[in-house]
Amino acid sequence: MNGNDAVVVSGPELSGWSPEDRQQFTIEQHAHACVFVDADGPAYGPLALDFYYPHARSPLCLHASLAAADHIWKSGPQDGVLLLTSSMKQQALAFDRAGDTIFVSVDIQQAVFPNVSIADAAKLLRCDPGVIMSSPEVDSIGSPKLLVEVASEDVLYSLRPDLDGITEWGRANGVNGCFVYTRMDAGQNEYAGRNFNHLDVTLEDAATGVAAGALSVRLNADITLYQGRNLDNPCVIRVSCAEGKIRVGGRVATSR
Repeated sequence: MNGNDAVVVSGPELSGWSPEDRQQFTIEQHAHACVFVDADGPAYGPLALDFYYPHARSPLCLHASLAAADHIWKSGPQDGVLLLTSSMKQQALAFDRAGDTIFVSVDIQQAVFPNVSIADAAKLLRCDPGVIMSSPEVDSIGSPKLLVEVASEDVLYSLRPDLDGITEWGRANGVNGCFVYTRMDAGQNEYAGRNFNHLDVTLEDAATGVAAGALSVRLNADITLYQGRNLDNPCVIRVSCAEGKIRVGGRVATSR
C-alpha cells in the first residue's frame, strides 16, 4: 500500500483524553500521524479533528484528514459534502468524493511569516547554497511550511538535513517543517518533493497534503506533486487553487 499511515481514533471515551494522553498514544503507535475525531466541534461542523505527530500536536494534517473523512463516511449515512473542523484553529474543512478519491477544500491562510535567507535554509538542509534555486518562502493552508526549491531530483534525494535544527527553528517561528521541491518538467506544473518534519528519519512522509497545498499557494497554480520515491513508496497528490481556496485529493485504503 502506498502513502502515509494515519491512525483514526473516535468514540465517546475521547472526551476524557487530555492532550498529553493523545500525544502519548500517538508516540506508542509509531505512526506518521493520529487524528482524534471529537463529537463536539464548533458550529461549522458537528465533528472536530485533532491532529498529532509523534513529536507534536499539529493544527492540520491533510492525509490524516482524508483518512478521518473516509472513516466517518463508512461509519454512518453521510451524503454530499462532509463538513468538519480542525480543533486547534477551528479551520473549516470541506470534503467531497469523486470515484475512489477523496478531496478536502480549505481556505488559504493569510498571515505574516518569517523571512528566510538562502544561507539559513542551506544550513538547515546541510547543502550547498548554490543548489537552492529561489528565495525560500513560508506559505500555509493551515499548517505553515518552509518551502525551498532545489536544482534537481538528484539534489532533492541526496539531502540529509538537520532534523533537530528544522524542528527547533520551526518551533521558534511557528512553522511546521521544511518542504523541499524541484520542478520535474519545464512544460508542466509537475514537481517532486520531500517533507522534513519528523525527528525520526524513518517517519519521513511519503505524501504531505499541507505541503502540496502550500506549494500551490506559492506558485499560484494547479500542480501535481510526486513524493515518496526515495522511500520506495511513490505517491501522487493533485492540487487545485481557485477563489482563495485549495483543494487537495488522494485515495484512502483502510487496514486494521
